[in-house]
Amino acid sequence: GDQAAGGSAMTLTAGEGSAGDGGAMTLTAGESTAAALSSTGGDVTVTAGKGSGTTAGAGGAVSISAGVGAKAAGGAVTVTSGKGTATSSGGVTVATADGGTAGVSGDMLLKTGTTTAGNSGSYTVTTGAAVGGVAGTISMTVGTGDQAAGGSAMTLTAGEGSAGDGGAMTLTAGESTAAALSSTGGDVTVT
Repeated sequence: GDQAAGGSAMTLTAGEGSAGDGGAMTLTAGESTAAALSSTGGDVTVTAGKGSGTTAGAGGAVSISAGVGAKAAGGAVTVTSGKGTATSSGGVTVATADGGTAGVSGDMLLKTGTTTAGNSGSYTVTTGAAVGGVAGTISMTVGTGDQAAGGSAMTLTAGEGSAGDGGAMTLTAGESTAAALSSTGGDVTVT
């Protein structure tokens, strides 16, 4: 549209179930059944709109939220890469974009929700087990800075107990279960 109100919205809504489950919505790209070795399935791309203007034309947001559960748990959100039946599975990348010429890059926040009547959710980072190979590593690294203030800090803090003990922190190197006499457990190095 070329009016001040902007472009028109598009809404896709599955059917309401007044006496049962609501309707599902499935968005699936096309499968490739071609015999060529390089034939791939179709992509699914969801992109918010570009912002314009000279001062405050922010880009549109993308929000993915599961449904509210009225008397049971809310719906889950699952992001899973594709399986390679004869080779590697696909990767998953969650990243903020680079900052522009006069700005900073976006923050990233991974957190579980708060609760008023029970435990809050746990946060687990785990790589998969490997059969016939080495399990994947976990690496957490602060980026390089070029200012006189020096490098940025990394902080690991156990939880506070407002009515009991504070949380413990344990740093443990890997155990060796190999039968060889020379096999040793992993080291812990703090520098």
